[in-house]
Amino acid sequence: MLEINDFNAIRISLASPEDILGWSHGEVTKPETINYRTLKPERDGLFCERIFGPQKDWECYCGKYKRVRYKGVVCDKCGVEVTRSKVRRDRMGHITLASPVSHIWFVKGTPSRLGLLLDISPRNLERVLYFASYIITSVDEDMKNALRVQIQEEYKEKRERIQKEAEEKRIELSSQLTQDLGGMESAQVSTQRRIEEDYRAQREAITAEGERLRSDLEEKSGEVAEEDIIFRGVTLVEEGELITEKTLDALDELLDQELEQLEARRQRDLADAETLTDAERERKEYEATQERERLQESLQRQLDTLLREEKEKLELLDGIKLKRILTEQEYRQLRELAPGAFKADMGAGAIRDLIVRTVDLEKMADELQTEVHTTQGQRRKKATKRLRVVEAFRKSGNRPEWMILTVLPVIPPELRPMVQLDGGRFATSDLNDLYRRVINRNNRLKRLMELNAPEIIVRNEKRMLQEAGPGRIEKARARGGGPAKGQPRPKNMRQNPQ
Repeated sequence: MLEINDFNAIRISLASPEDILGWSHGEVTKPETINYRTLKPERDGLFCERIFGPQKDWECYCGKYKRVRYKGVVCDKCGVEVTRSKVRRDRMGHITLASPVSHIWFVKGTPSRLGLLLDISPRNLERVLYFASYIITSVDEDMKNALRVQIQEEYKEKRERIQKEAEEKRIELSSQLTQDLGGMESAQVSTQRRIEEDYRAQREAITAEGERLRSDLEEKSGEVAEEDIIFRGVTLVEEGELITEKTLDALDELLDQELEQLEARRQRDLADAETLTDAERERKEYEATQERERLQESLQRQLDTLLREEKEKLELLDGIKLKRILTEQEYRQLRELAPGAFKADMGAGAIRDLIVRTVDLEKMADELQTEVHTTQGQRRKKATKRLRVVEAFRKSGNRPEWMILTVLPVIPPELRPMVQLDGGRFATSDLNDLYRRVINRNNRLKRLMELNAPEIIVRNEKRMLQEAGPGRIEKARARGGGPAKGQPRPKNMRQNPQ
């Protein structure tokens, strides 16, 4: 007969969720261990007799069936199978996790198996598993290319619209300048006409005045002036003087001088009016030139901004690649830019999806073989390490996604006992406290998901479940799996010094 200690070797390998469910005799859904009044295991708890078997030989939980004659009978009242109590040393249970978790061995081990398999650094892998960063798990290349074309078309239309608006403003500016210059020309002609009319009236008045005075002087020629004869402020003949031909010549000379001065003033006023018009025209043209330059500079700035924005968006779009690690801000930015073009998530569930979608062991082995033979240095060393992990999976028949747990096995209760001490106190294995923490957090997470709680709350609860998962249980095993801190260690729980 084969004894339990009669073996040549032990092979330890990954267990699939189906294997774990196959080992299990029921799901542990409650964190309780025993009822402290009756000292009996709580139903569906960590010591449940329905799952792990009866505490007493050939006796069910409620006592309806006792003795060996009921062997194999499952009590219709309490659901406990009538069998030997020693089955509590080998019957296992399970916890169906609301969110997948990763075992610390495959994350923080040296080397990190998950990291090598996915070609992700252990630090980034840990950030994803503990909900500090997102990882892109799938990319829709067709939609990504369609978005690229859409972005290019969108910015092309924006550039054309801006250039069209700028051209319209330039045309409007030129039209306004032409209109202003035309108005100035009309105003200049009007001013010149007014000046001409004013001076013509003045010339006629001076000429008429001179003619009248000449006529008077001709009539009085050879006579003595009875009073001073004055023309335009100048005395031609004083009182008592004789009016002669010289007086008429002096009048003609004075009249010519007045008309010459009037003509000089007319020319000066016309020149001043033209100068003012030219200055105003130059000012208008300068302002129009400045406005055109500002318009061109504004257009160039807008075009540069659009070009920069387009380039940034296209770079962001090109950055959407499988296994890329994203911060919260980067994820929101990409989700706004390219909704539906990619999927990104956090936690062990994201890593499991990534493995299922992308890891093809046969293809990966061929690629790594080629890389090992064609590269040198660190790349070859890294490819060799990855190839070892891939070959190990291929030869063992294990699947990489089994490194992510969706079902957590619960070891038999006799391997994590709870013992009553003197004074009514209890000593218990650390594993019971750790299982209790997992169940509490798992149940709370299920409830939050049923209530459609905010994403940030659900995410935090998933992170706490990851922290309470196999990694913490492994730490307890490394410490010896002894009783809870502060509790005495009973004799039957002391470790074998060997």
